[in-house]
Amino acid sequence: MKAYKILVHDVREADPIELAAELAHDARAHEIAHQRLASSTYVAAIEVWRGHVKLCHLKSGQLRAA
Repeated sequence: MKAYKILVHDVREADPIELAAELAHDARAHEIAHQRLASSTYVAAIEVWRGHVKLCHLKSGQLRAA
Protein backbone atom coordinates (compact mmCIF):
# COMPACT_ATOMS: atom_id res chain seq x y z
CA MET A 1 0.00 0.00 0.00
CA LYS A 2 1.12 3.53 -0.78
CA ALA A 3 0.20 6.71 1.11
CA TYR A 4 -1.42 9.57 -0.82
CA LYS A 5 -2.44 13.11 0.02
CA ILE A 6 -5.41 14.43 -1.94
CA LEU A 7 -6.02 18.18 -1.88
CA VAL A 8 -9.58 19.16 -2.76
CA HIS A 9 -9.96 22.80 -3.83
CA ASP A 10 -13.54 23.67 -2.88
CA VAL A 11 -14.74 27.15 -3.87
CA ARG A 12 -16.51 27.47 -0.50
CA GLU A 13 -13.28 27.04 1.47
CA ALA A 14 -10.28 29.38 1.73
CA ASP A 15 -7.80 26.51 2.00
CA PRO A 16 -7.80 23.13 0.26
CA ILE A 17 -9.38 20.20 2.08
CA GLU A 18 -6.67 17.61 2.75
CA LEU A 19 -7.56 13.93 2.51
CA ALA A 20 -5.29 11.00 3.26
CA ALA A 21 -5.58 7.63 1.56
CA GLU A 22 -3.66 4.38 1.44
CA LEU A 23 -4.06 2.71 -1.92
CA ALA A 24 -2.39 -0.06 -3.83
CA HIS A 25 -1.77 1.81 -7.10
CA ASP A 26 -1.37 5.32 -8.52
CA ALA A 27 -4.16 4.53 -10.99
CA ARG A 28 -6.60 4.12 -8.10
CA ALA A 29 -5.58 7.54 -6.73
CA HIS A 30 -6.29 9.10 -10.14
CA GLU A 31 -9.67 7.33 -10.26
CA ILE A 32 -10.64 8.68 -6.84
CA ALA A 33 -9.60 12.19 -7.89
CA HIS A 34 -11.79 12.01 -11.01
CA GLN A 35 -14.75 10.70 -8.99
CA ARG A 36 -14.39 13.39 -6.33
CA LEU A 37 -14.11 16.13 -8.94
CA ALA A 38 -17.25 14.90 -10.69
CA SER A 39 -19.20 14.55 -7.45
CA SER A 40 -19.65 18.26 -6.71
CA THR A 41 -19.96 21.50 -8.64
CA TYR A 42 -18.15 23.21 -5.75
CA VAL A 43 -14.92 21.30 -6.36
CA ALA A 44 -12.78 23.43 -8.67
CA ALA A 45 -9.63 21.27 -8.67
CA ILE A 46 -7.95 18.28 -7.07
CA GLU A 47 -4.28 17.48 -6.56
CA VAL A 48 -2.92 14.02 -5.80
CA TRP A 49 0.44 13.72 -4.07
CA ARG A 50 2.56 10.71 -3.12
CA GLY A 51 5.25 11.98 -0.81
CA HIS A 52 6.77 15.08 -2.35
CA VAL A 53 5.70 14.16 -5.89
CA LYS A 54 2.54 15.65 -7.43
CA LEU A 55 0.95 12.87 -9.48
CA CYS A 56 -1.83 14.93 -10.98
CA HIS A 57 -3.69 18.23 -10.80
CA LEU A 58 -7.18 18.03 -12.25
CA LYS A 59 -9.45 21.01 -12.84
CA SER A 60 -13.22 20.85 -13.26
CA GLY A 61 -13.09 22.15 -16.85
CA GLN A 62 -10.63 19.40 -17.80
CA LEU A 63 -13.03 16.73 -16.57
CA ARG A 64 -15.93 18.06 -18.65
CA ALA A 65 -13.70 18.26 -21.73
CA ALA A 66 -12.52 14.67 -21.36
